Amino acid sequence: MTPRRGLSLLEVMVALTILGTALIGMAEYGRRFAKTNANAMTQNTALDIATDRLERVKAERNYTTMDTLGGTHTVIVNTGGVNVSYTRTTTIVRTLSPIIDYKTVTVSVTRPTMATPVKKTSAVPRF
Repeated sequence: MTPRRGLSLLEVMVALTILGTALIGMAEYGRRFAKTNANAMTQNTALDIATDRLERVKAERNYTTMDTLGGTHTVIVNTGGVNVSYTRTTTIVRTLSPIIDYKTVTVSVTRPTMATPVKKTSAVPRF
């Protein structure tokens, strides 16, 4: 009997099955990573837009005209050479009593691809 050389067809098929399964798993991991990364980038951009608007409203010197900064606007951000649009809604609600006087500012930023909007809220006291 001569010694056997090479691989049998069954060994090659098992090796290819293991390799194929590993490659499919890596491809799925890469797809999920890219999707999660894109979602995180969208959320971070929306958070930056909300923070910028909230800081702008808080920096308003005239307390009585602060209400004019409310409303809904479209914000276009250039991300990697691509213009992406977000919808920013600013609501300003005044709370007035004999003891307190402040305005609650809420900024909500949405985009069709976002599952939930990004919201930031702050209270601005009368000064």
